[in-house]
Formats: sequence, structure tokens, C-alpha cells
Amino acid sequence: MICRKTEIILKEGWGYLGVIFFFTVVFLFLGYSFLAFISILLLAFTAFVFRNPERVPDELDEFSLLSPIDGEVVYIGKVYEDSHYNKEMLKIAIKNTILDTSLVRNPLDLQIKSVESIHGLNLPIDSQKAKFLNERLTIVASCEYGDVLIRVLAGSCTRKIYKICENYKKVRKGDRNLILVNGEVELFLPLECRVKVVEGERVKAGESVLGYFLNDKQK
Repeated sequence: MICRKTEIILKEGWGYLGVIFFFTVVFLFLGYSFLAFISILLLAFTAFVFRNPERVPDELDEFSLLSPIDGEVVYIGKVYEDSHYNKEMLKIAIKNTILDTSLVRNPLDLQIKSVESIHGLNLPIDSQKAKFLNERLTIVASCEYGDVLIRVLAGSCTRKIYKICENYKKVRKGDRNLILVNGEVELFLPLECRVKVVEGERVKAGESVLGYFLNDKQK
């Protein structure tokens, strides 16, 4: 199934824009020019946060792994994934800020097994407690190369992790999936993935290639 979102501003932001626009009109009507100016700035900033740009992958390759979100790569390494698969996997973590595009995209063509949401706090994402106490969403899935787990952690500026496409069992690489205004996305991948990025590198969702999977001929 294909989930497409083509609006310039994501509909999940329309409610915020409507409220801010209403107060802007009220302030202008009452002659509160300074408050109206602040509201206009807030209106522009909200539209910026919920912007919905089109993205084209840097490399069109069926074996490529795309970045799920805009931000900075903060971790790459092998870890033991003990919440679902109980085995060693490759972990790539990417942290985004409120200034980055908030869309989370599918890094691969995936078969979704389950989506688990846990409500929690909104501590700064750099806090160690945030890993356990913040709101998070976990996508348990598989691809043609093996098992995949995607964990999305909300940061201090995120009140909710929005699901764009509900009840989809098959999703396409690069398509929009979630909205995360600020937080971190952790990818748990098969060990066969060959990573091409490094920690500290900036990446873009649906555009930057994080790595490649080897096919049988390449192994």
C-alpha cells in the first residue's frame, strides 16, 4: 500500500496554524500591534516546523538504506537488541531538532509486524532518563534482508508522535510515516548492512543514504 502526503504544510499542523491565525486577527482588530507581530512570527515558525518538502534519494539503489529523519548521526555500532529479537543488531541513531524537518520516512521497503506506542514525559532527549521515561513509538518490521526495529523517542519540544499512515502492513522506502518535531530515531538493522556515514554527520530524511545491504552476488 502507498501512503502519500503532498500538501505543502502537513495537516497535523493546520490546527496549530488556525489557532495562531485566529489570535493574530484578534490582536490586529484590537490594535495590539506588538502581539500581532509576535503572532505572525509564531505563525511562520509553525508553518516551518510542519513543512512537507519533496525528497529525492541521492542514489537510486534497491540495496540502499535511506535516512529516516533529518538530523545528526549520534551513534553507530553493534548492540544486543533484547526487547523484541534478542540478538545482536546494527544500531544507527539520529537526533533531530525543532529546526529540522519533522517528517519521519521509511528507510526501507518494510513489512510491518506491529506498532507499539508508550506515553511518557518530554524530557530533553540528551538526558539519560529520556530513553526510559519519554514518549516513544516502536515499529517492529522486517525487510528482504532480515529483521528491522525502528524506535522513535520524543524530545522536549514534542507533545505527540503523529502517525501519518495508520494500519499499513507494507510501506515503501522513502514514503512519509511519522511526525517527530524534536527527538531521536533509532534504527536496529541486520548486521549485513554496510554503513557509509559516520557519527556527527548531518543527514536528510528520504535523501541521504546511510548504507547498503549486500546481495548474494556481492557477498
